[in-house]
Amino acid sequence: NTPMKSLHASLPKLAAVLLVAGLSAFSVTAFGQAKTMSVKGEVLDMSCYMSKGAKGAGHKMCAEMCLKKGLPAGLLTSNGQVYLLVEDHDKADAYNTVIKHAADQVQVTGKYANKNGVQALIVEDVKTGS
Repeated sequence: NTPMKSLHASLPKLAAVLLVAGLSAFSVTAFGQAKTMSVKGEVLDMSCYMSKGAKGAGHKMCAEMCLKKGLPAGLLTSNGQVYLLVEDHDKADAYNTVIKHAADQVQVTGKYANKNGVQALIVEDVKTGS
């Protein structure tokens, strides 16, 4: 065996190893730990916001009732981004706090998730104005 034949014979194995290593690195970064971020904005009830565009102080009473009923909560930032707010099962108190602040400005800290076009914050902490 010449060195060239040996190299040529091992190229498919090397390519397979590099492919597996590359896919492994991609899966760790794409599906690994979600990044934690803090976002300020208005607490929305997503049902009224998505169906009617309802938000703000004039919608506060309705939003409070909707969130009390268990309808989904969201956060609207000053630049128009909307995040679905999701309960962290290990830190339910933080989510329960945020839903008591319908139409209020809060800061939510949590893990960022984006699945099939839906961006969300898994609520870990909430800072309110009160």
